Amino acid sequence: MKLAVIGGGSSQWMISLMKDIYLLDAVDGGEIRLVDPDRPGAEAVAKMLARFNQTRGKDFSISVCDDRSEALHDADFVMTTFSPGSMDAFDFDLEVPIRYGIRQPVSMTVGPAGISAALRTAPVAAEIVADMERECPQAWLLNVTNPMSVVTRAMNQAARQVRVLGLCHEFHSFSKLAKAILGLQPPPDMNVVEQLYHWMPEQGLNYTVAGINHFIWITSATLHGEDVLPRIRRFAREHRDLRAADAPYTLRNAHGAKLALCRTFGYLPVVGDRHLVEFWPHLCNLRNGFGMRYSVEKTTVDSRRHRREDNRARVERIAAGEEEMKWSRSGEEMTEIMRCVLTGDKTTAILNLPNQGQVANLPADVIVETLATVDGSSVQPHDSGDLPGSVASLCRLHVDVQELTVRAALEGSRELLVEALSLDPLSGTGDFGEMGDLADELLLATREWLPRFFKD
Repeated sequence: MKLAVIGGGSSQWMISLMKDIYLLDAVDGGEIRLVDPDRPGAEAVAKMLARFNQTRGKDFSISVCDDRSEALHDADFVMTTFSPGSMDAFDFDLEVPIRYGIRQPVSMTVGPAGISAALRTAPVAAEIVADMERECPQAWLLNVTNPMSVVTRAMNQAARQVRVLGLCHEFHSFSKLAKAILGLQPPPDMNVVEQLYHWMPEQGLNYTVAGINHFIWITSATLHGEDVLPRIRRFAREHRDLRAADAPYTLRNAHGAKLALCRTFGYLPVVGDRHLVEFWPHLCNLRNGFGMRYSVEKTTVDSRRHRREDNRARVERIAAGEEEMKWSRSGEEMTEIMRCVLTGDKTTAILNLPNQGQVANLPADVIVETLATVDGSSVQPHDSGDLPGSVASLCRLHVDVQELTVRAALEGSRELLVEALSLDPLSGTGDFGEMGDLADELLLATREWLPRFFKD
């Protein structure tokens, strides 16, 4: 198996994803090629993988490549975990809009921060696929890079033969919600993927999930044939949150925002609240402490830097044999997809794909997130029908913003950028008349990563 990882120096992703690779019984070895402008980071990961070879008895040839085309040549799979500008650029995404009255807790999806991140990320995404069409057109591209919808859209626009899958693990929170609301208690230590796609149906729970990345909703659910949406709605009326305390404080997810949305619109969204509140200004404004009323706090760039440093140190400890790995699957769905591609087996996964009718009342070709079946040769998204009422209206609005953002990023168009900022709901916490100024300040702050906007 030949695997290229664009963003292979990512200490956030490489421990979990590479551990899963080394747990694949279907693969004994091959090539793993790491590409990252952070060469020391990629070299640290390479040393960790050499340790994995010894520990797991695998025979992977590991290399750090400066030439992306060289890394992609004849690859079977390509993982993308890249982030142009990294923490320096994230800092501008989050901090510049604050001067215009717009404060976001995460910055990875929507709002001015998500739009700004997309401007520098979508063009690179399209360029990667163009390189793949030349070097490895038969490969599967597995993307975890945010902003997921815009990046995956740019990738699919550039794809002719390359198969592009966008993967996000936010849906995994449904396992905890089903436990709290419906009393479905999984066996201890069961992997979350096993819970969602095998154990829950075995317990009689069947459900439909659909929407757009970080804004997906349970639109139907039956338990032993009983429609349980009324039970979910009743739970939302009777509970303001779940007061979860099993995560670091800045990432605490008490589920208050999703229960509030369920009370109003009648359907339950299933992503972390820190992402969810960015989609609707009623959940993230000055009056509610920009999400703090829902136990959501801003994930600062400093906290991300410290987490990256901690993860880098852990990579180095593992490489040196100073820390032992716990060899169990991470719960990410990427390597189960790879296993099924290699063996011809089938698996269910939550995927971001172009809309070919799986969400009937959203536009064609835009990126939607639904369940899908993957096997050795194809991807079949599950028919999810119409999104209901107001949920559909909210998703259509964000899809329109994302389409404008993709065009602005690929064309280097300030005019389309201003239009996208002016249409995005979260910009409503600022002043409409200042959107042009906000666009200019974001562009100038991140200029070094925006060659399409600054051509001279």
